[in-house]
Amino acid sequence: MSKAIELTNELKKELDRLPLFIEYKRVKGLVDNSTELKELKKEITESINDKEKHKVLLERYNNHPLIVNLKQLEEEVSEYLKEICEIINKK
Repeated sequence: MSKAIELTNELKKELDRLPLFIEYKRVKGLVDNSTELKELKKEITESINDKEKHKVLLERYNNHPLIVNLKQLEEEVSEYLKEICEIINKK
C-alpha cells in the first residue's frame, strides 16, 4: 500500500475519533431513522401541488431540531475538512 493511502486511512481513523465527527454521525443516524421526519418528507412530496401546504410542511421540516442540528454540524464538519485540505495543499 502506498504511503499516501496509508496516511489517508490514518487521517480518516483520527477524524472518526473526534467528538465533532462522532456527534455528526450520531445526529445523522437519528435523522435517517426518524419515523417523524420520514413521514414529514413523504407529506412534503405529496403536497407538491398545494403550494401553501408544501411551504408549511417544508418549513416545519427545516425547523425541526434534529434537522437544524444536523445542518449546523454539516457546516462545522465541512469547515474542518476545508482546513485539512488547505493544510494538505500547502505542502
